[in-house]
Amino acid sequence: MTSGTSSAGSALWSRRSFFIACSIASFIRPARAEATTVEIHQFKFAPAEIEVAAGATVTFSNLDLVPHTATGDGFDTGTLKKGESKEITFSEAGDFPYLCTFHRHMKGRVRVR
Repeated sequence: MTSGTSSAGSALWSRRSFFIACSIASFIRPARAEATTVEIHQFKFAPAEIEVAAGATVTFSNLDLVPHTATGDGFDTGTLKKGESKEITFSEAGDFPYLCTFHRHMKGRVRVR
């Protein structure tokens, strides 16, 4: 008999937990990544295209042996040597293509929503 009571009690507790979780869920907002990293590796930007919210910070990190830049309309990391990083904050919505000024075949894009 105790196992029957325990099972019914567990079912009741599960329903209560479910309803409590549902009522709290409306107050919880999904986490938004406010920071993203673009790695420069093997003469490529990875990921080459990213989408971030306005106000987000993008960190460009050079993992290659040679220097690189990430230069676009309105932003420039300057020369990044191996192991160096630069943070760029995108405050307004828009489409921001960029390239490495030393290696013009290296291209990327930041979409800010």
